[in-house]
Amino acid sequence: MDLFQNNDYLLFDGAMGTYLEEKYEGGVNRCELNNIRHPERVVAAHREYIAAGARAIKTNTFSANTFSLGEDLETVLRIIDAGCACAREAAEEDTLVFASMGPILHDDQKRCDSERRQAIDRFLANGVDCFLFETFADPSVLVRAARYVKERCPDAYVICECTVAPDGYTQSGISAQGAIDMMKDVYAIDAYGFNCTCGPMHMAHIAKTTNFYGRTVSIMPNAGYPTMEGGRTVFKSTPAYFAGQLRKSRQAGARILGGCCGTTPAHIRAAKEALAQADHTPAAAGAKAKVHITCGEEAPRTFRGKPVAVELDSPLDADGTFFVEAAQEIKAAGADYITVADCPVGRARADSSMLAAMLKSQYGIETLPHLTCRDRNLNASKALLLGLSLQGVRNVLVVTGDPIPNNRRGEIKSVFQFNSVLYADFIRDLNRTVFAGKPFRIMGALNVNAANFDAELKKAHKKEKAGVTCFLTQPVYEQRAAENLARAKRELSSELWAGVMPVVSYKNACFINNELAGIEIPADLCERFRHADREQAADIAVETALSSVEMVEDTADGYYVITPLRRADIVCRIVKELKA
Repeated sequence: MDLFQNNDYLLFDGAMGTYLEEKYEGGVNRCELNNIRHPERVVAAHREYIAAGARAIKTNTFSANTFSLGEDLETVLRIIDAGCACAREAAEEDTLVFASMGPILHDDQKRCDSERRQAIDRFLANGVDCFLFETFADPSVLVRAARYVKERCPDAYVICECTVAPDGYTQSGISAQGAIDMMKDVYAIDAYGFNCTCGPMHMAHIAKTTNFYGRTVSIMPNAGYPTMEGGRTVFKSTPAYFAGQLRKSRQAGARILGGCCGTTPAHIRAAKEALAQADHTPAAAGAKAKVHITCGEEAPRTFRGKPVAVELDSPLDADGTFFVEAAQEIKAAGADYITVADCPVGRARADSSMLAAMLKSQYGIETLPHLTCRDRNLNASKALLLGLSLQGVRNVLVVTGDPIPNNRRGEIKSVFQFNSVLYADFIRDLNRTVFAGKPFRIMGALNVNAANFDAELKKAHKKEKAGVTCFLTQPVYEQRAAENLARAKRELSSELWAGVMPVVSYKNACFINNELAGIEIPADLCERFRHADREQAADIAVETALSSVEMVEDTADGYYVITPLRRADIVCRIVKELKA
């Protein structure tokens, strides 16, 4: 089957579940049920994607199985029938319809395989002979599914997509390259690649660094990384940014492209425009424009006397050399604490608590590990706290943790046993008993950039009641954030350590604005980096970071400096200024 019709690539649609949730807030809990309850919504969404430029659409059947939906098999098969009917009704003459099939989340693989085969047969009975198996962690399941499709319909077209985290591993512990290696010789699979979990920049990197052995490659990233707002999962990527990153996946060799969670018709429309551009050659490197850095004739800065905590990313691999050396350099520059995030954006890194304990016990550095509620129950949390106490760690930052960017909905809910308020209250109770002689200081997070700061303050009051005595804030870049910090100072009794995160390049600014939740870099600051070389960018980073500090110096009780992209050199300059 020739999908491309003399075109260089095939553009798929974007997400159905997150898009319907966005359009019909408070609608059907499982989007596949819309096929039988509100088919007009599904048809309309398909048509929007086609109008945006998608030449292939996916049936709204990703989780159409008895385990995910909690429905009997007869109902699931009826949902598949309706999903096929909705897609066919919306399709135009040249639109390709693919059966979307996600993983079946159950331990009994024989039962899963049996139900998957029945679903495949139902799609074929509906005249759908193109299949997209997406968001799988185990390539061996994809191999079995693809072979069954080809046994039933030799002319079918089968795309198999695994999902990997930004570190390049599936939840089954298989690397991106390992997943492709397991599928490369299976010719029942017509195209393979990756979807979901990663935002578009990390996905483009995976596409660029994986050997696909000359076979057809499919890449469908999320819009970015999710965050929770008002109880809803949202993505903040702009269509233009998504399209630019997707184009990089095309330049890396992917011929089948589309979007996953958080993408909308606007993302696909922007992708079509970006992919249609004939020139795929990067702009020639020319002379860097001179960038004027204005420091002004201001009075000397006086930040001294306030505590400074510096966040370092923990290693992605087993080499901790940079982490330790950077921590020592930052401590020598004057930092009071090294704080270590706990697997931000759900990406596996070296354990923050173990690193904090190591810095404290081996190097005498005061530490502040982040403790997330994700991935730990109460027993595991208590065990961790006991270990930290034995190593002399006395400060912890308690956060709920970023949601895992994954379509495996049945697994996500069970990961969070409690939230940051309950976690803080749990530690406070332990402080009264187990840690009575050596209590932990409990710190929390405060988003001064929140759109609804009233709600953010309400959460902060709850955290105070649970034992939080200090808040570390999101980075302050604009006056609105500084005003929110001042308001928090008036209404809360806890210390407030203002967030300071230097932007180090134009690319860094674009990534933050499009893939990191809760932080917005002003457009004028982004532009200052556009033509700066590395040295100029470092000077701008230090200057603008200290300007942010000046906005909050009368309010902040301390500073929380976040190290971007391993640029400890820039952070050391900032810390020295704060402690001068």
